[in-house]
Amino acid sequence: MERIHSLYLHVPFCTWVCKYCDFNAYAVLEGLIPPYVEALGHEIDIAGTELPIGPLETVFIGGGTPSLLTAAQVWRVMERVRAIGLAPGAEVTLEANPSNITGPNVEGWLAAGINRLSIGVQSLQPDALRFLERLHSGPDAIAAIRVARAGGFANVSADLLFGVPGVALGAWLKTLDSVLAAGVNHLSAYELTVESGTRLGQEVRTGLVRMPDADDQLEQYWAAAARLEAAGFTHYEISNWAQPGYTCRHNLAAWNYEPYLGCGAGAHSMFRLADGSTERRWNVKGPHAYIKQVSGSGRAVDGSEALAPGRARGEAAMIGVRLLGGTDSARDFPEQRRHLVGAGLLLEDNHQVRLTRRGVELANQVGAAFLAEVASPQQRKG
Repeated sequence: MERIHSLYLHVPFCTWVCKYCDFNAYAVLEGLIPPYVEALGHEIDIAGTELPIGPLETVFIGGGTPSLLTAAQVWRVMERVRAIGLAPGAEVTLEANPSNITGPNVEGWLAAGINRLSIGVQSLQPDALRFLERLHSGPDAIAAIRVARAGGFANVSADLLFGVPGVALGAWLKTLDSVLAAGVNHLSAYELTVESGTRLGQEVRTGLVRMPDADDQLEQYWAAAARLEAAGFTHYEISNWAQPGYTCRHNLAAWNYEPYLGCGAGAHSMFRLADGSTERRWNVKGPHAYIKQVSGSGRAVDGSEALAPGRARGEAAMIGVRLLGGTDSARDFPEQRRHLVGAGLLLEDNHQVRLTRRGVELANQVGAAFLAEVASPQQRKG
């Protein structure tokens, strides 16, 4: 098994689960946080003894809302991470809601070893925040960015959503400009997607909500790309922009198909094996079940799948083409490359390919082309 240098830790708790959210997140279970933190630490300990992991180049604590943990709880989790081993200059990210970003929390997170903050802003527009069921205001979000910077975070990212019903292009760009002015180094802009199992999905199916059409969404996307480029940000992945030196190294590792370990309820892992195949594993999703299972065995795996070398190469190409600077992950698929170049979706330079503007707009279809004729993975339970 190839050595693992990236670790993802999942914290599934939220004060409120927004209606568009399709992540493994649970509200009104905050009383489970203390035993969950202990279980998470135990899983990290066991994994550190059983897997070829470390020194860790990247750690990402996501959710859910990891910023619901106290600074002391974050410290305890990071103690277990440090026992595996952190490489010098490792990137350690914590996702945070604006309402949790206070001076004392910032001080505690920095002391615990967090050096990158990813803030879930989503919007600054009052109507949009109400629609999205976010619990902060626009001024709260801007204040949170400023508190993080003033408290010592030199690496701050913000997440925004475009294509929100009722938000016109001008309001979207006003949000973007305000977030940039507050001092972020990295920005992720995601299209508001309608997932079938969410409350938003139900509202769209019943006609209660009408989503913007594709042309309006693309207009907002490309307007943001132009504004960010003018502000000195590099568009390095379909949904991500960064100032020089501030790309998200954790996500880059995943897009480059490097192995990672996931710990926590519902967390996924990807391991690369010596024969070129890939193994994916996932943990039990519910926090109660996770705590019980880890407390008993130190492990929480619920299932796995094996990807033969050909399938693994196809998956690497599917993910790698999202990198706008180009990727060589599609080198084993000359026929697919020629077809996509001919369709105006890819540009080719030797073995490197990169998306055209139209390719960016159809990136899911472009990526799927590399899996079209590759055998499906074999799944197993437990």
